[in-house]
Amino acid sequence: MTHVKQVEKMVAEGMAIVSALLLALIVSLFVMEIVMRYFLDSPTKWSNDIISFIMPTMIFFALPEVTRRNQHIAITFILDSVNKPVTFLWRRLLALASAVVSGLVGWIIASSALKQFSTSILTNTVIQVPKWVLLTPIVISFATIAIIFFITALTGRDET
Repeated sequence: MTHVKQVEKMVAEGMAIVSALLLALIVSLFVMEIVMRYFLDSPTKWSNDIISFIMPTMIFFALPEVTRRNQHIAITFILDSVNKPVTFLWRRLLALASAVVSGLVGWIIASSALKQFSTSILTNTVIQVPKWVLLTPIVISFATIAIIFFITALTGRDET
């Protein structure tokens, strides 16, 4: 199972790197827009659209690494108050439930993306982009999160 965890780590870290690069791109576009608008008196019509298209991908590509590191928000006072074997079992059951929920969310979003693909729905912005293109990274993210939770449910995870 160590190979699976290595692949899990590589994928999650790779998505986090893409997320960081997208954040750098967003910051660059904001700075460019400020310079163009206030110093050159020539604002762009497209930068806000591009930023709004990039932002969901940036956010959702960071989530698998947060999940892999077990740094997501959790209310653990009940688990912290019971003995270790019970805690270990409950954490695995919660990981399995989280895998199912994440998979279902990914499936629902994928169904919506497929419907948008088949009907060629575009965004209502200056730059029109097919909406399914914007949903695809979110589907990828939820699928990755579901797999990470499933691996955690099967193998357990050391608490850090």
